[in-house]
Amino acid sequence: MVEIETSVPVPLRAYLRRVAQRPRAWVLSYVLTTLPALGLALLTALGWLPLTRYPAFAQLLETRSLDVLFDFSTLDMGSGSVSWGIIAVLLAVPAWILARLVWTWLEGGTLAEYAAAQTLSWREFMQAGWRWFGVFLALNLSGAAMVGVIGGAALLLAVFAYMFAPALGWTVAGVGVALAGLVATWIESARAVALTQNQRGVFHALGGAARVMVKRALPLAALVGGGLALYGLLYLAHRRLVDALPLRWWVLTLLVQQTYTIARLGIRLARQAGQVGLLARRARP
Repeated sequence: MVEIETSVPVPLRAYLRRVAQRPRAWVLSYVLTTLPALGLALLTALGWLPLTRYPAFAQLLETRSLDVLFDFSTLDMGSGSVSWGIIAVLLAVPAWILARLVWTWLEGGTLAEYAAAQTLSWREFMQAGWRWFGVFLALNLSGAAMVGVIGGAALLLAVFAYMFAPALGWTVAGVGVALAGLVATWIESARAVALTQNQRGVFHALGGAARVMVKRALPLAALVGGGLALYGLLYLAHRRLVDALPLRWWVLTLLVQQTYTIARLGIRLARQAGQVGLLARRARP
């Protein structure tokens, strides 16, 4: 059983610092979620390898032109490259599901690591991952279902409203995105509530998260909004660097992309640590 800090108030910044002070979750989140993506990327690259003999393919990579893409798609590329491409597509969904399951398991240990008074041992970290895997998986599936319903309804309403007034259509779409983001924050808060309050009931965790989001709306909004702002700045910097680098400097481009991935994971983990910090004082031993 992980000992959660509840007796002595701990500043929120102390929880945020734990992301760097206890880097195990950061390293694992990068390695365990990146390996499936790298495997799929390697398989896709093997499918593209025979295409490099076509000058049009190099031009397509350099220009990113839709016209060149159409011209290139009319070429006879042979069955080998097509079969590799089909395999890559077929493996995309299982690789994505595997990455999500690994991340769900990792979240249990990660939140327990940030909530604990002391750094967890490897055994405690892994036990926390398995202990909360089922609860977190149920919460994630519930959130995905709610986001799917909200997104589908918002899309239909936005298309219908756009036919009468484009501005109204975009407004409806924006409201849909905001509601989907609110649900995602609700699910994240529910995971933190479940762990800090040792609450394994899904509906109890969701109810507790809703109450916390109302009572602590301002600090939670600042935490989530600050993370989104950092995401935006990081993305713009990443895109500018990648677009400025020539294609032949692929090693440097790879380093920039992986640095971006690591930083993006750090922002997400900081948000999770902050949510644990906001909720830990409400936990009951």
